[in-house]
Amino acid sequence: MSELADDLDRPTGLRTDKVRATVRDPLTAAGFRPMDLGDGCHAWYRRSDDGNHALISHNNALDGDPAVRDWIVGQYGERGGFVEVGGLPLSRALEGADVLPSPVRPDGSVVEALYPSLQQALDDLG
Repeated sequence: MSELADDLDRPTGLRTDKVRATVRDPLTAAGFRPMDLGDGCHAWYRRSDDGNHALISHNNALDGDPAVRDWIVGQYGERGGFVEVGGLPLSRALEGADVLPSPVRPDGSVVEALYPSLQQALDDLG
């Protein structure tokens, strides 16, 4: 396992008892856990079987109104690359975590892209 993967798997110690249940419950049910990204930024993190990982956050925080279109979801490669979509309600961010493609192409090159919608990301990379 790489150093990055080791860092991502360390316990965070972040408490989620003050995160509203309408945010915490669907994220934890989907396998996400809180992560401190540094510089006061936090996100919900989930590792995939291929070593990549997904992050979901609301303005760099763990909590926010689940209906407001301020959530961001991204797929991040273990050795680089990212595919991010912002401006989503939490339900669409959760969907995005499941459908966004890996930021690593079959030839090993990495994608680094921000998209305004899930559909545009899927059309471009899918």
